[in-house]
Amino acid sequence: MNSRERFLAAARRRPPDRVPVAPYMGNFGAVQAGVPLGRYNTDPVAMADAQTRAWEKLGQDVVVAQSDQYYIAQGFGCVIEQPADATPHLVRTPYASLEEACAARLKVVDPNKDGRMAVYLEAIRLLRRRFGGELAVRGPGTGPFSLASYLYGTQDFLMDIATAEADQDGDRRRRLLELMDYSSDCLIAFLKAVIEAGADVAQAGDSLASLDMISPAIYEAYVWPFEKKVFDAVNPLAHARGAVSLLHICGDTRLILPRMAETGADVLEIDHKVSLAEARRLVGGRTALMGNLDPSGLLLQGSPAEVEAAARAAMRAGGGIEGGFILGSGCEVPPKAPLENLRAMVKAAGEFG
Repeated sequence: MNSRERFLAAARRRPPDRVPVAPYMGNFGAVQAGVPLGRYNTDPVAMADAQTRAWEKLGQDVVVAQSDQYYIAQGFGCVIEQPADATPHLVRTPYASLEEACAARLKVVDPNKDGRMAVYLEAIRLLRRRFGGELAVRGPGTGPFSLASYLYGTQDFLMDIATAEADQDGDRRRRLLELMDYSSDCLIAFLKAVIEAGADVAQAGDSLASLDMISPAIYEAYVWPFEKKVFDAVNPLAHARGAVSLLHICGDTRLILPRMAETGADVLEIDHKVSLAEARRLVGGRTALMGNLDPSGLLLQGSPAEVEAAARAAMRAGGGIEGGFILGSGCEVPPKAPLENLRAMVKAAGEFG
């Protein structure tokens, strides 16, 4: 099997020839290539070149067109500041309140024209042409809950949800769900473009849906229906094109993992806070699992020997080459992580079993 075949076999819960290895290393690739992040974020050729150069150093099974979380949000009016060599940060939201956002005539974004989505789409096309069918290409995608919060500010968004639930405010809840419906439609439009550009993975990375931020009840009411809506819409196109879908939520997701599996995502990317053995039990074979080396505590601060040992433990807990497991980082690899630690991770996957 080549890298793409290996990854897709495991993602479809079929036995690969060895465990595929797919650290999520967007900005890490830029650092390895010596490309300033301000250029990497805005230049598709620089992004594809950086990912190619990082792969040449590591030989992992997946490359990823990824940097930050605002490429879709810019499309509906978020203003960001882009430093020369750092990830961008949000300067101004398009609306000042829930009421203002709901009163606006919200138009679903055009992935080919709005924000920086076209940068990512072109980087995917370039990577697909460079690697052909030999290597898997992962596309980005900000989850619908996280995306909705950028409409008028994350803190206010979460406070409105808390108020709606505490006061049993049906009208406020209705407006919040209206925004979630809109953000889902924006993500669907982008992910369909990602697949058409040639990505093997269409993802929803919904970091704000972490149980560090919300309760399982809030996940059930405000997040799950819309993540499911996304995958219901995207999976037919993804599967017809030979691609798969992926859901990632940061933190300890054990209390919602069964529901995450019911969204329809082909792969769940598991954070380091969750035991892979327990994740397998909770998911019950309904999806493939990816993870879950600690990006900061291990890949950034650990030694190559510690990384290799943790990678072997993760592969054993995840089911090895039985099918349905991909060795990955629990979240994005820190840009300054030592290259030798990533090499140890890739080496462990190549030698396992």
